[in-house]
Amino acid sequence: MKVAIIGAGTSGLSCAIELEKQGISPVIFECNDFIGEYHSHVSAFLGLITRPVADPIVYINRDLGIKLKPLNRFRKVIHYSPNNQTVVSGPLGYFMIRGREEISVKNQLYAQIKSHVHFGSFVQPEDLENEFDHIVVADGQWTIPARYGIWQEMMRTWLKGGIFEGDFEDDTLHMWLDKELTNGAYIYLAPYSKNKAVIAQIVQNIEHAELNDYWYRFLSSRDILKKYNLLETWELPHHAGSVTTNKLNKMYFIGASGGGAEPFLGFGQFNAIVAGVMAAKSIATGADMNFLMKDLTKKGQQMADFRSLMNSATNKDFDHLLTFMKTPGLRSLIYKTDINILDILAKGLSFMPSRNKGDILQSRGGK
Repeated sequence: MKVAIIGAGTSGLSCAIELEKQGISPVIFECNDFIGEYHSHVSAFLGLITRPVADPIVYINRDLGIKLKPLNRFRKVIHYSPNNQTVVSGPLGYFMIRGREEISVKNQLYAQIKSHVHFGSFVQPEDLENEFDHIVVADGQWTIPARYGIWQEMMRTWLKGGIFEGDFEDDTLHMWLDKELTNGAYIYLAPYSKNKAVIAQIVQNIEHAELNDYWYRFLSSRDILKKYNLLETWELPHHAGSVTTNKLNKMYFIGASGGGAEPFLGFGQFNAIVAGVMAAKSIATGADMNFLMKDLTKKGQQMADFRSLMNSATNKDFDHLLTFMKTPGLRSLIYKTDINILDILAKGLSFMPSRNKGDILQSRGGK
């Protein structure tokens, strides 16, 4: 069996690990000349998002057989709205390195494969279809599924990030919700260590020329440059969407190319790893790929519903949300149990007033 994987990222490498366990050695094509990402930053595995998997690292290591070591475990999340804030404490998730470091997610995965990676290879599925029995599309882009007519876009965002020096709690994630600063998305601070952190601002549905204005308004409104020393900045475009099928003929679409980038919080690494393993199992056993992906597909729709809520919310709504989260016992219910809160709240959308529901549905897919 000859299998090609387009993209040596999180999803593609996870697929390769599982294929090798099944006795299949894929050929991997990577457009970059390195493993990792151009810009180093920190992202998160948030247990709230991966439920019913309560501990994503334990699940990946034990159930998927992929060895992954986090940068650190975070035990506190501080949420900010324009006029409010709340703190949640407990075993909430993990910080992960994204970049070229040896401990980065992609380099940890790369160390677990033996298959050959063709670096600097810009290939398309049609370039490979005569040579390979199966083609896994895992290049992190929306262009190939769009060209095949299976891509459904939810939102376009710009990600602006900076590396800062200062005094940080290395077990604390900070998240800001502010409509004026993100156009309905969010900003987060995740530490590398006690003296270095990344601050990343996600802004949706804007032109690139507007990005710097949002960035500097955030820095000045929160006195970031007075608190911390800015070392470097970077920016990336991002498309979040879904696919109508994760398998088309001999092609398998996984990771961001398969709609795995979460449209609510954007932390799609867990989805990418699971989707990579599911694609490998489908190839090796003949199991239906879309059936194997049904749980991730359902979770993606729930995330899309929450993205719609975010799009329709106002800053006053965000203030009220954080007040609501201070209700005794509610924070523990949301963050510290195995209850699938997203499933419950997604069902709760059906009970919203029709006017508000109409506003939410209209907000899907952009401005």
